[in-house]
Amino acid sequence: MTHIMWLTNLAPEIQEAILFLPRIESGPDTVTEIKVRQIARVMEWGVQRVMWRNHYGQR
Repeated sequence: MTHIMWLTNLAPEIQEAILFLPRIESGPDTVTEIKVRQIARVMEWGVQRVMWRNHYGQR
C-alpha cells in the first residue's frame, strides 16, 4: 500500500502521462513501477519532471 501511496506525490502531468500510456501488446513495459517510484520519492515537481524527461522522454 505504501508503494502505491507514493505515486500520489507525482506531478500531475506525470500522473496523466502514466494514465494515458498506450497498451503494451508484447514485450517488456517501457515504464516500470520501480523507476516511477524513484521519481515519486522526490518531492519537488520540477525535479520530477526533469527525471521523467531524462528517463522516458516526452511521453
